[in-house]
Amino acid sequence: MTAPAAGALPPEAHAPSTPASYRAAPLADPRWGLAAFLIALLALAASATSLRNGFTYDDRWIIAENDRVHHLRALWHYFEESYWPMRSGAALYRPLVIIVYSVQWALGNGSPFVFHLVNVLLAAGCAVAVFWVAGFLVPVRIAWLAAALFAVHPVHVEAVANGVGQAELWAALVVLGAMGLYLRDRREGPLRRETGVAIGALFLAGIFTKEHVIVLPALLVAAEVLVFRDGTLWQRLRRLRLLLWPMVVIVALFLAVRVQVIGAIGGDVEHPALMHKNMVERAFIMLNVIPEYARLLLVPVRLLADYSPRELIVSSTPDASHLAGVVLLLSSIGLFALTLRRSPVVAFGVAWFVLLIAPVTNVLLATGILVAERTLYLPSVGAMLALAIGLDALQARLRADRSSLQRLVPLLCALAVLGGLVRSSTRNAFWHDSDSAFATMVDEAPLNFKAHYAWGGQLFERKRGREAELEWRVAIALMPDYHGVYMDLAHRYREAHVCGAALPLYKQALVVEPDLPIAYVSIAACQLELAQWHAARTTSRVAIADGMYKKAFRYIIERADSALVANDSLDPTIGAKWLARRAKPTR
Repeated sequence: MTAPAAGALPPEAHAPSTPASYRAAPLADPRWGLAAFLIALLALAASATSLRNGFTYDDRWIIAENDRVHHLRALWHYFEESYWPMRSGAALYRPLVIIVYSVQWALGNGSPFVFHLVNVLLAAGCAVAVFWVAGFLVPVRIAWLAAALFAVHPVHVEAVANGVGQAELWAALVVLGAMGLYLRDRREGPLRRETGVAIGALFLAGIFTKEHVIVLPALLVAAEVLVFRDGTLWQRLRRLRLLLWPMVVIVALFLAVRVQVIGAIGGDVEHPALMHKNMVERAFIMLNVIPEYARLLLVPVRLLADYSPRELIVSSTPDASHLAGVVLLLSSIGLFALTLRRSPVVAFGVAWFVLLIAPVTNVLLATGILVAERTLYLPSVGAMLALAIGLDALQARLRADRSSLQRLVPLLCALAVLGGLVRSSTRNAFWHDSDSAFATMVDEAPLNFKAHYAWGGQLFERKRGREAELEWRVAIALMPDYHGVYMDLAHRYREAHVCGAALPLYKQALVVEPDLPIAYVSIAACQLELAQWHAARTTSRVAIADGMYKKAFRYIIERADSALVANDSLDPTIGAKWLARRAKPTR
């Protein structure tokens, strides 16, 4: 009898009567405790330097300056509010993570150290959970390698070293916990009722923590279809339906509450590159993103806090730049098809990545990102599992061929783990504070419009207006078809009473984005300040005709009319004409 291919599951592992083994109960293996301890140490070593970080980037608006986080309230209040403060424009809905932030703020009296300590501990817990879950699928040596690569992966730094990345960590722990419980029961036979209740509870908590947990039911179906063979597909799916129906109800409840609170299923502000793009155009844009996924997962040397044009070239119509993405997409489909029978766990790893990355692929719903390293945290579990199986298979093949190259595979694995550990521990410093992060963004990605946009905003807050203006002018040059920078720079000019410079920017913003009521209000206000009374009246009347802010524009018209009357009464020629008429004798 030939041995099963690497990652394939032996037939006896599927039978309910199978004795416990390392794949049926990895915790029972005497090596598991020490191996898990080493995984935790790797994760701690990779993330410990982040304990020195403060509140950086989005931490400021969601934690440091968010009054809702600064005191504990009755729980229902958290479920009535959006994740982002509404003044930011974005909404999203993650009430449980806001509750967790509030508890940590209270425990540490607002200290960022508490948040970062929780992140580091969660990172270690998630890495051990990856080892546990993988242990139900592959031998211990492969599970350990997959978890080790996951524990030190540099693409995880943004999720661990940044305070609000904690939402990714809690979501990952929920998904891994639910999947581990499911695989544990299914290795021994049918899913037990109490396990189903536990998975449902985890799902309920997870989906109110971060949106992408919504794919957990699909992930369970993928596991059932790809990994197990104890019965026909129809029989296995029928058993699964008792778990899926409650999860469907939970999804419906979540979406209903989300729409009620934030008014939309999405809620995020679209990335500038995605604005006014339909589903097909967004799909073409994401073909430019696929090579970045591959690079970040396999060669994560260059890391960025943001991926936007022109640092990332995107095209919403067929273009030669899509070729690499098409090749990688077809290769992934080919890998999935090839491993369906030969190595089903590899196919499951591919499915894991695809399902977990799907919510941020911008095809069905546009999000606020093109690529964000933090969103690769949980999807990378599937990628590292498939990679570990591939490396183990390569080692087995070289050993069978008695090749001298077989020694290079363990060395390559060791170098990958060590390199990831060094890169992660040094990268944590990027998230130390907003000033250093935004300044470094510009140095790392000089062609990224968003880097200059963010750094310019930071410079304005530091009262360094000349430098800030230059950064925003560079951002406009890099992405001239985005209205946001025009508007923000124009607002700064108007606040400084330099309306002569603000007016062209407001008008250009309207050329890019015609439906901007605030731009019309600002233009009319500037025209008042420049004593362009007739122009202010015309702008206001056009806006009123378009149904914009009628009360505000009527007020502007009244101001303009009053100024016109006052100016007319002060016309120096009027006084002379009036006196001349008074001097005429009456009859």
